Order: sequence, then C-alpha cells, then structure tokens
Amino acid sequence: MLPQHLIIGSGGPTGKRLRSLLLSSRSTIINTTHRPPPASLELEGVRWIHLDLLDIPRGLQTLSPLIEGKKLTSLTLFAHPTLSRNRNSLPYGEMTAFSVALEGVKSILDLCLPALDKSVVLTVLPCLTLHKADGYLQARVYFGGLRGLLEEYARSISPKRTCFVNLEVVHIPGESTPHIPAPLLNRMKKNTLGGFPDPDSLAQTILDLTNPPKPWMHGETIRIPDTAFF
Repeated sequence: MLPQHLIIGSGGPTGKRLRSLLLSSRSTIINTTHRPPPASLELEGVRWIHLDLLDIPRGLQTLSPLIEGKKLTSLTLFAHPTLSRNRNSLPYGEMTAFSVALEGVKSILDLCLPALDKSVVLTVLPCLTLHKADGYLQARVYFGGLRGLLEEYARSISPKRTCFVNLEVVHIPGESTPHIPAPLLNRMKKNTLGGFPDPDSLAQTILDLTNPPKPWMHGETIRIPDTAFF
C-alpha cells in the first residue's frame, strides 16, 4: 500500500512544492481547501476536497470515506481562520469567535485517529510572539487554544502510535498575507533570515519532519529561527 498523506489547507507555493515532493516518493495525497482547488489540479495523484474549519460537517462527510479503513502516514495542518487586525477593542463575545475553528480541528483529529499508526501529525503555526504588533488579540487567543488542544493530544496518545509536533515559523515564504500591514510583513520577512527563504526549503523541512516519525519530537514545538527569541 502506498503511503497516504493528508494536508489540511495550503493551496499556495509551499503546499504545491510539498505535494510535488510527496508524489515523487510514490505517495498518495488528500488535500483539503476552503477555496476552489487549482484550475489545473497541478499534479495527478492529488485528491482535492472542500473543507472549511468554520463549516466542518460537510467536509468531514467527504473526507471520512477516503480514510476509513486506511492508514495515514502523516497529517499536516496549515489551515487557520482568516486573521484580520482589530484597531479598536473587540466587542464583548468576539474573543472566542474562532472557537468554531478549534472544534473543526478537533473533529479532523478525532476522525483521523483510527487511521494514524506510527504516523506524524504536524501543525504549521505562525509565530505571533515575534510579530510584536497589537490588534491580533483574537488570533492570539485562537492559536493559544490550538496549542493547548495539540498538547492534550500529545499527552494522551503514545508517541509510538502517533507523533505530534508543531513547526512555528515567522513567515511562510511565497504565501499571500493580505491582512498584514506592509511594515509588519517586512519585519516578518527579515526575521526569516536563517529560516525559510523560499517555499522549497520549508516544504523540504516539513517532509523531513513527517517521514519517518521521530518519537523525540512528540509534543515539541520547533521554532525557526529559534535564535530570534533571544
């Protein structure tokens, strides 16, 4: 049976390169997107399905039969709700507006757990600590909750079964970031020095982290560039 990889999100250059690398190793790929899939579908061997973290039931109905009774070699999570900057204080009740997306991530993980055996779950996270910008309070709450969710899975599941690891990056090269002001975006790009200057390097790192599983990584957050915290 060929290795099967599930990629949640990333219809941009990094995801495209990652899919190319996986297909060259004779893998099959399921890739979800909340946008229309690429017009050319890029590469044969990639199964595209529509899945939106903010409206998860329909997407899970499509995903479920594709992984039922099968084995997933890896699950890579890129997707997150669209983040926008708030210039004023958030109205009451909006602090947890992304809780639906957290429930969506949990639903995906719970659906995939039976298919994960000696597998890797890798979550690509933005490094909000290095952004040093106000107005992203809602995003910080969401990613804080996501880290807590992943930590609970890492605690309750043996690394011999599934290795949970987070990759925290300042900026995903080549990705569009329409909601980030230009000065902040330039600062993020400068912080990637020594990290990922292009989509190829990030995709290769993701490939290295997800295949094969490495138990020492279980529950760890790998920050690149780590030196930027000091």
